[in-house]
Amino acid sequence: MIIRFYFSFRSPFAGVAFHRMSLLPEPVRSIVQTMPLWPDVIFGGHMDNPSDNLFKLRYVFKDAARQAETAGLNRSFLDRLDGQFHLDEATDYRVRKVGTMTGIEQWQPVHLAYLSAVDAGLGWQFGNAVFARRFDFDGRGRLDVMQKDVIEKICQDMALDIPLSWTETHRKKLDKICVGGIRRSELDGVFGVPFFVLEDDGVEEYFWGNDRIDWLLEAAGITSDPTVKAI
Repeated sequence: MIIRFYFSFRSPFAGVAFHRMSLLPEPVRSIVQTMPLWPDVIFGGHMDNPSDNLFKLRYVFKDAARQAETAGLNRSFLDRLDGQFHLDEATDYRVRKVGTMTGIEQWQPVHLAYLSAVDAGLGWQFGNAVFARRFDFDGRGRLDVMQKDVIEKICQDMALDIPLSWTETHRKKLDKICVGGIRRSELDGVFGVPFFVLEDDGVEEYFWGNDRIDWLLEAAGITSDPTVKAI
């Protein structure tokens, strides 16, 4: 039995899910295969960019803040984001879909650094640290985790030696993992994160979102740790 867990450091929902999954007992985490994806790839397939839809974006941070609070995480930054999106009565929303421009986002380095952390046996710790800085889940302030110096600071705080100028051999290894993960996500029909695939004896079940984690664990015959709060 394995659980494929697709996530992106861009998503607050994935951040809550990553935190919750990291609290599961080690025997359970050992069957979880984390599958990092990033927007310049996933938005090219069947996964929509929520920033393109103001209606969805207006809802996302309200719901993400509620889910973060339920999981025991600081929600203040998500509340501030929520306050930035408003529907204008003067706009005719029938004419075109309204969204927000986010500019170019360089997500690949932090996701590749995560894969290096996995190699070092510190994937869960590194992932939680990145999400904490991305969304200020621990109340210690927010930083831009797309920036190299921020990634390096996270690594230093964890005593994790990950030079972001990877050797050619290591980079090729990471790229191979990435390509394989992207193809696997297409075969699994991933359309948003967090997304889970439970594979057991050739049979697959699919679960999308934090509110399905309990169903996932039940389907896997797993009793969740009491510290993993239900959404």
